[in-house]
Amino acid sequence: MVIRRNSTNKKNARWLKTATIDTNNTNDLSARIQEKAYRLFEKRGYSHGNDWSDWLEAERLVKKELGIR
Repeated sequence: MVIRRNSTNKKNARWLKTATIDTNNTNDLSARIQEKAYRLFEKRGYSHGNDWSDWLEAERLVKKELGIR
């Protein structure tokens, strides 16, 4: 968790708590994608045969959540 100020004006500064992920650490990113892909698999009723589409959709969702292109 990183705490940062969203304004340079001290009088009007608001402090924000933002969850961070080290996007340089592929293990963190892969773990989030893996978890999201499993949730998609689970949501579909554990139906096999869609592992690639689940992974790609999970990757898209996680990157969107993190603001990564």
